[in-house]
Amino acid sequence: MSSTVQINRITINDAYKADPTLFDKLREGAKKGGVPHQAYGFEVDNPDTLVWLLHFDQGVEPKDAVWPAAEYGDFKEALTRIGGAEEHIIFLPFEGFPREAVEAPATEIVIITLKEGVKVEELTKILEPFRLNVAVKVSGYRTSAWSVDSSNDRKIFFFAGWDSLEAQAKFVQSPEFVKHMVEAAGPLLESPPKTLRVKLVEG
Repeated sequence: MSSTVQINRITINDAYKADPTLFDKLREGAKKGGVPHQAYGFEVDNPDTLVWLLHFDQGVEPKDAVWPAAEYGDFKEALTRIGGAEEHIIFLPFEGFPREAVEAPATEIVIITLKEGVKVEELTKILEPFRLNVAVKVSGYRTSAWSVDSSNDRKIFFFAGWDSLEAQAKFVQSPEFVKHMVEAAGPLLESPPKTLRVKLVEG
């Protein structure tokens, strides 16, 4: 079944550090608005950045969710109360998003930006064989999926679930990874991919 994942990246401020319940209220508001499936956690390599995923599934679309503004105020303003959003309100459509990617002990989120003029299909010819034939054989790898940003067809988000951060780190140094994702995919990209490594909590 198709679903949509909204990803929010928030650089937390002193207000959040003083009162983390501000974020609890945001999550509570999203649940009341119709988004019960959420996951969140801090980036391992950038611990002041909070990653918050809202998972629209079971027939619910983003347009169906209604943020309870009367009780929780404006959504964007509520985000800015806890920090500055580097990238927020990005919607990613998936055909069968694997929940194990966020339920795993470690989640890798790779942000890929294609060069101007490069088509997604060109990257697909590299990414899909890599994902389905190479990554699946790697120790510690669980599952993966990717999607194109609904508002920017040059930006791709790749999610992978891992048994550990160590397994993910070891793989990106492997000859197989370099062959497919550096040597083959690299010329299609505007800049090196940005990798977020997160230990997510659902709820």
